[in-house]
Amino acid sequence: MASSTYFRSLIFCFVLCFCLDGFGQARLNPDPQKPDSSKHAVRELILTIAKKEIGVTERTGRNDHPRIVVYHRSVSEWLANYKPAQPYCASFVNYVLKAAGVKVTGVANPARARDWFTVKKRIVLTQQNLRGNQRMIKLPEKGCLVGYIFYGNAISHVEILDRIDLDEGYVYCVGANTSAKNAANTVDREGQGVYYVKRKIKMFYAIADVI
Repeated sequence: MASSTYFRSLIFCFVLCFCLDGFGQARLNPDPQKPDSSKHAVRELILTIAKKEIGVTERTGRNDHPRIVVYHRSVSEWLANYKPAQPYCASFVNYVLKAAGVKVTGVANPARARDWFTVKKRIVLTQQNLRGNQRMIKLPEKGCLVGYIFYGNAISHVEILDRIDLDEGYVYCVGANTSAKNAANTVDREGQGVYYVKRKIKMFYAIADVI
């Protein structure tokens, strides 16, 4: 009788431990392929904020608009007051991320496009990755940062990713200090505003996830 009671108690403890372990694991993301809900919400917020700025255009083509001053002020008051007004694609990114409550470390100068890509572990996609089997790669999520090179080997323009369409061969972004004119073939670094752009995939250099 005692041995039977002991045996039942042992089974009960085993089942209890198993259930508790399963309960604890349920708090984690059981499927790594499914996006983290909290991060997904942040990514949606980033695009919502960025898209609200679409339509901001320079008044005389000299980086002059009150909203551009706001973008620069998100970096520093000094930059916001600096004359002549400086290019603002990276300041725009900084403004949007801050407005979404995202704090990014390891960016020496948020007003400089290439500094958003210096942390290698944040790079999630490059042109080299795309040369393999595109169906096997994990596409970057919205809210990632897309960097472009115009000359040399340094990223000089940055935009906020909305989505990538491999079938079409295009990347869709919200970018500042650029233009929508001929955007599929040319990245206008000195454009006159904030635009939703559609660019050929081959045009970007690297995509970083800072969320």
